[in-house]
Amino acid sequence: MTHNDPHRIILGPIVTEKSIADQSRGVYSFWISPSANKNQVAAAFKTIFSLDPISVNTSSLKGKQKTDWKKRLPIWKSNRKKAIITIAKDKKIELLNLSAKK
Repeated sequence: MTHNDPHRIILGPIVTEKSIADQSRGVYSFWISPSANKNQVAAAFKTIFSLDPISVNTSSLKGKQKTDWKKRLPIWKSNRKKAIITIAKDKKIELLNLSAKK
């Protein structure tokens, strides 16, 4: 599967406490297309943010079975894929402007 649009490869940032804390170390987490490989993710990241990634790690997450308690039927959540992208520590991208109040 070929992707021409980088926004079809990188779907959006992962917003959790851990991923926001990792941003200070230059590590960013994104949901990506399940069919995308590391080279496509690196090229899309470079196109969108104009930064060269140091490393790209991908992980496939299997969908879980949940229960719809109103209908008493199982529901299958879809499979997802995420990418952990590392950039240089002196570089920074502004995904979220969340800061802890002290």
